Amino acid sequence: MNVPATMPDILKRIPAFAVLAAVVAALTLPVHAAALLSDDFGGMSVDKTLWRLPKSETSADGTFVGRTQFRGGDKAALPPVADGNVCLDIQSFNRRQSSFYGTELISNQAFSVGKGLDITVRARMKNADYRGIVGGLFLYSLSTGSNTIHDEIDFEMLTNVPDKIQTNIYGNEALGIGHSEMVPYRLGSIANEHSYEIKWQPNRVSWLIDGEVVRTTTSNIPTRPMNFYLNIWAPDKYWPQGFSDTIQPSDTQASNIVLDSLCIASVTIKPLKP
Repeated sequence: MNVPATMPDILKRIPAFAVLAAVVAALTLPVHAAALLSDDFGGMSVDKTLWRLPKSETSADGTFVGRTQFRGGDKAALPPVADGNVCLDIQSFNRRQSSFYGTELISNQAFSVGKGLDITVRARMKNADYRGIVGGLFLYSLSTGSNTIHDEIDFEMLTNVPDKIQTNIYGNEALGIGHSEMVPYRLGSIANEHSYEIKWQPNRVSWLIDGEVVRTTTSNIPTRPMNFYLNIWAPDKYWPQGFSDTIQPSDTQASNIVLDSLCIASVTIKPLKP
C-alpha cells in the first residue's frame, strides 16, 4: 500500500542547493517602495491631512495669478469629492474684485528628490468648452526670501490647445517662460482622463502620458524640496498662448458661472526604484 508522503518527507528529498536557491530568490524579489502620498479621493471630502488651500486670499501673497484669485484662508472649505474625483472649479465672479475665482490644492508635505521621485496623477478637464483656461499639475517651490526665483516641474492643460499638453521646468530660475514644450496627445484631448507622470531624478526629468515618455531633459533640474500643486486659473495677456479675451469676469453673483473644472481621480507620489 502506498502511504502519502508527509511534508517533512518531501523536504528531505529536495536537494539542499534547491532550497538555498529558493530562499535567495525570495530575498531578491523587487520591493515596492511605499508611497509618500497616495490619494484616490474615495472619501466624502478632501483629506485635510494631505491637502490645503492657499493660506490667505490677497493679491500680494501669490494667490492672485494672471486674471485669477485663488480661494483660500482658514475659513475656506476644501473642494467636495464626488464619484471618486475632486473637481477644482474656476468661476466667473469674485466678490473681492473684478477677476475670475479659481481653486488651488497644495500638498501639506514637501518632497525631496532623493534618488528619484515618481509622481502620477489621473486627471482631465471637465469640458474645455471655454478658451483661456489652464489646469495645472506641478511640483513647485520658491527660493527662500524671493517671490520670483523658484523650482518647478509641470504639466499644464490649455483650453486654447486642447489636443496638446504643455510641459515645463525651472531650476532655480525666475518666473516667466521657462523651458516649455507642447506635446500632442496620441489619443483624446485634455477633456479625456489620462495618466500624467513625472519622473524627477537628480540629473534627469521625464514626463509620461498614459505610460509613454513624451519628453526627457537633463537641463535646469530642480534641487530643492517641492510641494505638489493642482490648480485651475485664467492667464492674462502676458501669456498669449494661454490667454483669451473671449472670457471675462462677471459683475454680479447672479451672473456667475462655472467656466470649467479640473477633475482629479488620483495622486500618487513615491520614490523611484533604484
